[in-house]
Amino acid sequence: MFAEVAPRTFVHVATPNRSLGVDGRRWVLGAIAANTLGIATFAAWLGAWPVLPFAGLEVALVALAFHMLGRHDADYERLEVGEHEVRYEVRIAHRVTTFVAYRPWARVEVASRGERCAVKLIYAGKSVALGRLLSDEGRRQLAEALRGRVPLSGIGK
Repeated sequence: MFAEVAPRTFVHVATPNRSLGVDGRRWVLGAIAANTLGIATFAAWLGAWPVLPFAGLEVALVALAFHMLGRHDADYERLEVGEHEVRYEVRIAHRVTTFVAYRPWARVEVASRGERCAVKLIYAGKSVALGRLLSDEGRRQLAEALRGRVPLSGIGK
C-alpha cells in the first residue's frame, strides 16, 4: 500500500541584509564617537568650546540610529503555500503579524510601473504587501515563483 504524498509546500523566507552584527555596530559606534569627540575636544582646547555640545549630539543621534536599526535585526517575512492554505507571517521590530488565506480563493496581484514592482496577497477583501524586505527585482522573482501556485493578476504578470 502506498501513501499519497501531499504536494510540495512552497516556502519563501526573507530577512534583512545586515553586513554588521551587534558587535560590529558597537565597534563602529565607538570609532565614530572617539573620532568625533576627539576632534571636538581638540577644537575646544583651541578655544572653540561650542563645538563640544554639537559633537555630543551627533554621537547621540548616531547611537539612536544604531539602536533603531538593532530593533529590526530579527525581522523576517515568511510565505508558505501549502496544499490548502497560504500563510504569510511577518515580523517588524517586535510585532508579528500573520495572514492566512484559503489557497483556491487567494490571488497574488503584481503591479509594475517602470522599475518599481509591488506584490500583494489578496483574500476575502483584505490584502497584504509581499516582499517588504526584497528589492523590486526580488519581488518580481517572488511573483514568478508563485506563478502556478497561486493565481496571479494585475499589471506586469
